[in-house]
Amino acid sequence: MSTPTLNPVYPSKTNKLIHWGRLHGSAQELLIANAAKEFQGLIVVITPDTHSAYLAQADIKFFSGLKNVNIFPDWETLPYDVFSPHEDLISQRLKMLHQLPRTQKGVLIVPISTLMQRLAPVDYVNQHALLLSKGETLDIDTFRKQLEASGYRHVTQVYEHGEYSSRGSLIDLFPMGSEKPIRIDLFDDEIDSLRTFNTEDQRTLEQVDSFELLPAHEFPLSPEGISKFRKQYSEQLGGDLSRSLIYDNVTQGNPPAGIEYYLPLFFDHTATLFDYLPDAPLLLDDQTTASRLARWESIEDQYETRRLAMANRSKMD
Repeated sequence: MSTPTLNPVYPSKTNKLIHWGRLHGSAQELLIANAAKEFQGLIVVITPDTHSAYLAQADIKFFSGLKNVNIFPDWETLPYDVFSPHEDLISQRLKMLHQLPRTQKGVLIVPISTLMQRLAPVDYVNQHALLLSKGETLDIDTFRKQLEASGYRHVTQVYEHGEYSSRGSLIDLFPMGSEKPIRIDLFDDEIDSLRTFNTEDQRTLEQVDSFELLPAHEFPLSPEGISKFRKQYSEQLGGDLSRSLIYDNVTQGNPPAGIEYYLPLFFDHTATLFDYLPDAPLLLDDQTTASRLARWESIEDQYETRRLAMANRSKMD
């Protein structure tokens, strides 16, 4: 006896809502998997939390056999916290933001808490992306300034995303969005070779013809970006700026931990993940209203806790 296949029903026109119901166990993921195989566009699945996002990803991959089933990563930090996301998470996010507008098919899974975060304008990532190829002319001093303006950190030896080092005609660089670091070998001012290498033993892995360089942060550390931050920080937060470590560190080009939650101050306007999506995606909301309201409550609680802590610190000073 054959098992009936779940056949997805789609909205008849843009912006129309339909409901898929009576789905038990993994039937919902099976239905999404069937939709992913036949829908000619991107499917965005909004889940109540990160845990359910990973469960959905595993099931959809299993049922569909598709590889292009991705989760848009969360920062994995609390609002107003004094910790920054891990560089690998930022790398994955920047890579996906760069690719999303051109994604024609696949499944993108995003927890509602992640979807609620404001993002850099769409043109920020694209304008700060740089394609380097073998044989191109590269001025090493200008390139170092570009790296530092994009937020890359100068180190003696490259281990993590967002780091670079230079030794004579060699530049080691771990681009955001790249799985392996790149070694640039210059002959005078020309790129003689591009090679990936292993961070553990620093040995070459393979030759490449080109690579794409994305910014190291989701906010700009260029003179213009810092100036914008200083102006808006003063207008929005005020107070004695000479006593603000955040203001002082950003002014010096050294963003402190947790600066990601001040992202809107670096731009005239921000975006959401919806702004990065290609035309006519299929949006599936997995009953996230309760999780969305709980997230807002958590944000308000975190804000109040942080506000009281800063007020008490000011009294002690």
